Amino acid sequence: MDWIVATLIIAPAIALYVQKSSWLIDYLIWVTVLNRGIRRYVDWLSGSFNAFSTISLTPLVISGLLFLLVFQNFKTFPPHVRRIFLFFSIALGIGLAVGLVRNQLAAVYALAEYIAPLSVMGCAAMLKGNERVLDRWVKTVGWAAVVVSLYGWYQYYTIPAWDAFWVRAVGFEGYLGKLESTKMTVFSTMSERGVLAGFLAFAVIPMMVSKRWRNGLGWISVAIILSVILLTFVRTAIITIAMAAILFPVLNRGKNTLQIIVLLCAAALIGNFAIARMPGSEQISARLQTLGSISKDGSFQGRISIAGSGLVSILQNPLGTGLGSTGLAGRVNTGTADANAAIGDNGYFEIIYSLGLLGAPFFFAALALIWMQVATYERIGIRSESLMLFKALFFTGAIALIAGNWFAGPGSLIFCLFAGFAMRQKAPVNSAGRTLRSRA
Repeated sequence: MDWIVATLIIAPAIALYVQKSSWLIDYLIWVTVLNRGIRRYVDWLSGSFNAFSTISLTPLVISGLLFLLVFQNFKTFPPHVRRIFLFFSIALGIGLAVGLVRNQLAAVYALAEYIAPLSVMGCAAMLKGNERVLDRWVKTVGWAAVVVSLYGWYQYYTIPAWDAFWVRAVGFEGYLGKLESTKMTVFSTMSERGVLAGFLAFAVIPMMVSKRWRNGLGWISVAIILSVILLTFVRTAIITIAMAAILFPVLNRGKNTLQIIVLLCAAALIGNFAIARMPGSEQISARLQTLGSISKDGSFQGRISIAGSGLVSILQNPLGTGLGSTGLAGRVNTGTADANAAIGDNGYFEIIYSLGLLGAPFFFAALALIWMQVATYERIGIRSESLMLFKALFFTGAIALIAGNWFAGPGSLIFCLFAGFAMRQKAPVNSAGRTLRSRA
């Protein structure tokens, strides 16, 4: 049954690919946020948990179609864009070479997890500054976040049988709370609560900072998404949103400053009022109170410890352990829900651990090149709202990497859309009618 469902999911993507349609990105967004929920329902119907369900692979397969589109258009990219993707390719190539030796097939799976967001980034670069299509993609992410959030509330109150079946199968009882109404941490249609919170955090940021990226429900959508982030108990998501909301007006010459200040104050007041009346309010309040003394928090101290021990491991293994040594990719080798792979609650550690001291510098250099290109555009007069939001996302993403590697998950969708769009813009025309060119 898994193969039938997976085929039905992939078929529309193939049709969109054949037509070279920009709607393939929209379709990928929906498949990315819903596939795990569909997979759990199918497993429940069949009565058995399948750690290798092909339904879970559908976003990677569709991303492969995006990769083909980018590859076919690669020669049309300007030199600076090709250089960025060349750096990413070198980093992943080194990680794959080491991973194939040490982790076998898991390295290929992990490579696909990185190629997926980079393919989205490449498709965004193909827009050549087309704001209309970018806005549609961002709103699609917003609508997907609303749907996922609404299901999150349904999950919180009802504990659907298929979700409970999955929690027991992967041994997440306790970690996600009790399988009772209002006593379980929400993970909605995602693989776990951290992934959900990361996706919702990045999805809501554009909606908060500018009206152009809000869907038809406006601020109601923002409220729905923020409320479910609270139910995930992930503080990093709250910090990420607050940082982006503050940085955006700072980087955008004060635009929407008053609106964002009012929004943050209103969110704090309304949130405090709402939390006090929510089921499980004591747990939520206790979790949020730790933000005031986060340096003393056990989770924070644990991440610092991971970074310290990770540094020792990296120095002992300068080539890294290769792609497939961290995260869910380890399941490919073990065949069980327990991956027995190195998993670090620190994204920097995980990337360096996987790509090594040879590959990781190329990965981070590629991201730095995107930032430098935006700075070049600013110098010649290109300073759009989209570029300024990318800068805010860049800063907040850098901080969020301390908590986990969001780049290889759904949370990267918004970042990669704006990053790809930011690296390739149309040059402005001066008063004499001449085109001003940016440096490659």
